[in-house]
Amino acid sequence: MSKRVPLSAEQLNAQSLWRSAACISVAMIIAMLSASATAHARVLLVATIPALGQIAEAVGGEDIDVSTLTRVGQNPHLFVPNSGHIETVSKCSLIFSVGYGYENSWLNGLIGLSKNTEIRRGTRGYFTGADAIEAVIPLASVNANVPQSKFINKNPHWWLDPRLAAQVALGLSIRLSLIDPFNATRYASRSKQFVAQIARKMPQWREIMQIRSGPVMTYQDTYAYFMDAMGIEAAGYIEPKAGIEPSTRHMTNLVRKIRKKKVGLIWVEPYNNRRIAARLADVAGARMMVVKVSDEGHGVEGYIGMIDSMVDRISRWSR
Repeated sequence: MSKRVPLSAEQLNAQSLWRSAACISVAMIIAMLSASATAHARVLLVATIPALGQIAEAVGGEDIDVSTLTRVGQNPHLFVPNSGHIETVSKCSLIFSVGYGYENSWLNGLIGLSKNTEIRRGTRGYFTGADAIEAVIPLASVNANVPQSKFINKNPHWWLDPRLAAQVALGLSIRLSLIDPFNATRYASRSKQFVAQIARKMPQWREIMQIRSGPVMTYQDTYAYFMDAMGIEAAGYIEPKAGIEPSTRHMTNLVRKIRKKKVGLIWVEPYNNRRIAARLADVAGARMMVVKVSDEGHGVEGYIGMIDSMVDRISRWSR
């Protein structure tokens, strides 16, 4: 058995230096990886309503995380944020809202409670549909619980027009690129794909609606953009002012209008007063149907699926 020879002072010193250098190299690699992860951390985007969440997922794909504040079928005007919402917003990099005052009764307060200064109005972390499009349809009725000035006299329901949703997707890709330049090319590519898919579907949707649907009466003016996009005539609104039940005289005038224009359908949102709409439909000889303004699903498939569902349901109910 060979006898172990002790290492010289020089050899011990060299070995110590090598070990130290190896440790430093490992530490540097870990630090570089950590810095890279921080520099390209996934963007947390918070959308105010489900449809915006779907548009965000379509543009952001696997490069972002999306959280949606309100649920499908929930009235956004009556939304009350809780502590969980405050915590989520406190950590997000980008707020994506409808704009035109749609969420004014609660969004500014939520952002304030979150203490997240990076997403306040006017910063790059605050993005609304109004930053990308011009709402051209005037507000037909005033919500009794929200001052008209909050809406700037513009109808905020632009997401129900796929053409406008496509424009907003392009604007969102630019905003995401400012926050996360590393994935800018991917955001631009996905937004263009979303626009292309909308462009392919629009002729199909319009053709179905023009063949199957005549004039339609709605509870409020929520569907104005959808009807404009699909070429559907708006016959009138049940509530002359949102949140205020129609008078007997107004209901009588609506019955005359339905019969004169041969309106077959009356659309209501899930949270509208169906009792009033159903009574009007019975008296005037029309049919009441619930039309969602949001639907379950994710990304491109979720958004297009929502419009597909609306078109299919309306066409099947139309006379």
